[in-house]
Amino acid sequence: MIYWSAGIAAIAGVLALLCCRRGNLAGAVGVAGTVIAAVTGLAGICISQPGLSALFMLPTLILAPAGAFHSLAYIKGHGNPGIYWGFFNLTAATMLALPLISDFVPFLIVWELMGIFSFVLVMFNYKAEELKRVAWIYLLACEAGGLLLMLFWALAHKAEGSGYLLVVIGMAGFGLKAGFPLLHLWLPEAHPAAPAPVSAIMSGAMINLGFWGILNFVFPEAVLLHSPLAFFGWTLLILGCIGSLGGIIFAFAQDNLKRLLAYSSIENMGIISMALGSVFLAAHSQHTEMLIFAGLGFVFHIINHALLKGTLFLGAGQVYCSTGTLSIDKMGGMMKKTPVTGSCFTLASLGISGLPPFNGFIGELMIYLAAFAGICSNSMMLRGAGILCALVLSLTGACAVVAFAKAVGGTFLGESRQISECGKESPWMYVPMIVLLTLAVLSVFAAPLIFGFLLKDIAVAKNAVEILWMTAIFSAVFYALCAWIFFWRRYVLVRGKENLSGPTWDCGYAKPSARMEYTGSAVVQALADLFNGFLRIRRKVEPPKGLFPEKASFEWEAPDGSERFFWAPLFKFFAGISDRVHKFQSGYLHMYVLIMTIALIAMIVWAILC
Repeated sequence: MIYWSAGIAAIAGVLALLCCRRGNLAGAVGVAGTVIAAVTGLAGICISQPGLSALFMLPTLILAPAGAFHSLAYIKGHGNPGIYWGFFNLTAATMLALPLISDFVPFLIVWELMGIFSFVLVMFNYKAEELKRVAWIYLLACEAGGLLLMLFWALAHKAEGSGYLLVVIGMAGFGLKAGFPLLHLWLPEAHPAAPAPVSAIMSGAMINLGFWGILNFVFPEAVLLHSPLAFFGWTLLILGCIGSLGGIIFAFAQDNLKRLLAYSSIENMGIISMALGSVFLAAHSQHTEMLIFAGLGFVFHIINHALLKGTLFLGAGQVYCSTGTLSIDKMGGMMKKTPVTGSCFTLASLGISGLPPFNGFIGELMIYLAAFAGICSNSMMLRGAGILCALVLSLTGACAVVAFAKAVGGTFLGESRQISECGKESPWMYVPMIVLLTLAVLSVFAAPLIFGFLLKDIAVAKNAVEILWMTAIFSAVFYALCAWIFFWRRYVLVRGKENLSGPTWDCGYAKPSARMEYTGSAVVQALADLFNGFLRIRRKVEPPKGLFPEKASFEWEAPDGSERFFWAPLFKFFAGISDRVHKFQSGYLHMYVLIMTIALIAMIVWAILC
């Protein structure tokens, strides 16, 4: 049944393409195919329990139907629905098939198909001029990853060379999809450009598959070539530390809501990488308690990130459809206009920031416990890894709170700044958000039941299961208290009282306006200035002039650091070489004959000497 789920999604994609001239029929086929594939896959997982494959299939099985229903309203009036639904289902089919493939060559073929199908979705609104550059960057990243994986397989197939080199090449190939540092450039470019449901699936499910490739192919080959677990673990841990902290610092400096969420995905992939690195370091030192905590943190954070980031991207899609913009500084007051979306987005933001008692807290708690177990061990290596992991995770969590305080406050609170008209919420858009958020809440209570059953025969895992139960009980008490306060305030406190309204204290201003509010950029400006040596923010300021200024503006931009300081200089260097080589293409026949003669002489000399 698990294999059928991928096949059903693929068939639905082909049928939707065949119905490309009939948008409503293509939409019905696309949604039906996605839902049937998801139900079939979930039933297959419950029956066969395929282990690690299920972990990487589960985000797709959950997010694909949610994204499909959201798409019914989102893509209305945008492009050809048949093409969208066809490639939406084909992308989902490849994502479901990848965790089921154990041979590398078929895996690589499906991996390339996934990149091509998702490329079509990224450039769905192809008429936008800026989108062409973004789609080109995404396609280059997909193909560069494929080339690196071909090189990895060629070296591994020969079983020659260093295991360290094999690890580096393999992790670079899969790291391009997972958004490792310097390899993440496509993420903040593709996510703001792609339709919101596509961004939700790519962020919550697709980028996780990079870790599946590392676990299923890079790690076994590295072991065969005697690459130590310590090297593998430290590589993942350091990449995770850089990615998590760097990603969230760039997140709070963004004005585009989906771009902020894209950098948050880089941060969360960094946290997952830290957890996986801790797993390998614990396995190397045979520290079972740290191994279990880190493993649970790895599993929890993959599921939590899928549910919460899916909710956030779908919420950003509703905001965009209502306002026509994703600029946080131009919005404000959206909670009054889109209350369901605003509430879901706020709760998901609390969860993704790792605050208790939401499900995001559980994954980070497990990683913290793994770090503390390493600090309390007798191994200097584990102590160092634990201290590094705990420090980076705490700084990342603090910055995440700031970033999402900006996103929620700047978008949904206060009064509208520049948005005069706002469309209504669509149930097709906010119902999938409610479903995902409900699953996120239920996962808090399902975690001790599921892992208590799976780990019942492991004595060392008893402490981890007890902590999960305590967290679930605390969460239940917290949710009950919040529900009681809400109903008491709404139905008891204000019962029979007249609802009065009037102006607030205006601090001497006769007519307060939205221009006097803090924008999202103003909220985080102090912290952005603190990290400006790393962010290198570009500011455009028009200060107020005169006693009664009518016009003033402030804009800033934080371009990606890897693009400015690594990729742009690298491409410029090779472009310079290409320009010099281009001079040899003079168009004169005698010049080409001379070059061929020199090359022939060089080859003859080489053959004689060697």
